[in-house]
Amino acid sequence: MNKKSNKKGVGVLVLLVAILIVIIGLFNISRLTFIPEAIRESVSTFIGIYYSKSIVSSITFEAVGAALLTLFATWVIASIVKFITNNIKYKKNRAETLHQLVGKLVVYAIYIVGAIVALGCLGVNTTAILVSAGVVGIIVGFGAQSLIEDIITGLFIILEGEFAIGDIITIDGFRGEVKTIGLRTVSIEDLGGNVRIINNSEISSLINLSDNTSVAVVNVPVSYEDSLEKAEAAVKEALSELPSEYPDIFKEAPVYKGVDQLIETHFELMVVANVAEENIYNARRIMQREIRYSCEKAGLTTPCKD
Repeated sequence: MNKKSNKKGVGVLVLLVAILIVIIGLFNISRLTFIPEAIRESVSTFIGIYYSKSIVSSITFEAVGAALLTLFATWVIASIVKFITNNIKYKKNRAETLHQLVGKLVVYAIYIVGAIVALGCLGVNTTAILVSAGVVGIIVGFGAQSLIEDIITGLFIILEGEFAIGDIITIDGFRGEVKTIGLRTVSIEDLGGNVRIINNSEISSLINLSDNTSVAVVNVPVSYEDSLEKAEAAVKEALSELPSEYPDIFKEAPVYKGVDQLIETHFELMVVANVAEENIYNARRIMQREIRYSCEKAGLTTPCKD
């Protein structure tokens, strides 16, 4: 399917280029000496009558070539800016967010300037276009209110620093890491690799989980046949070694809180750890593994939970 789509796209592009060449040739037919003189004169007369006052009449192969060269140069410059933006990273999330935004704004500006210069190469009065842009903008604004709302909200998000790239946030129940913040949308990726793209104006409720230290909680099941004192000693021994074994996740030793629940088949001990939000699930898995290993070394049995 992809190969067929690519071939179809190339075919359409070739057809459009061919049509463009034919159109340009019609407006420069006097140069095409291989066409009979009678036909050239008829086409020239037709264009002179109907397009004499149009900017299209000034289109030449040289003008089109200059416009295409300008657009190509614009694309090259924009690609260089994109490359620099994507490969320079900052450690602080807010700095990275502002860096990405500035990069996008520069790219947009490059494309706009390139388009204006290309139109100038074709003989278009770009000054008149810029003067009338304000009126056109007002007219278009009434039909693109949601887009304007997205852009304004995006600017407030970035300027007020509500969240930044790399933060863990929850929007309408969807939890994930912020991957991009644009003027129109925000993209969030969850642990499963699913990416959700949300329009800025649609963000109604948001929780920035990276603002404060998160708490990873683990309940350790212990059989009634085992000694509580022995189980607590095994848990505390495992917790004391975690900061040295996993310094990137545990800045301090997790805390044993005591007996949390008394269930028919067993009782549960509660352990909590202060960790960064992005490490909360890894912290729980590590604590469960190390506590289980410590309990096995202590000869404690493993109860089955209902």
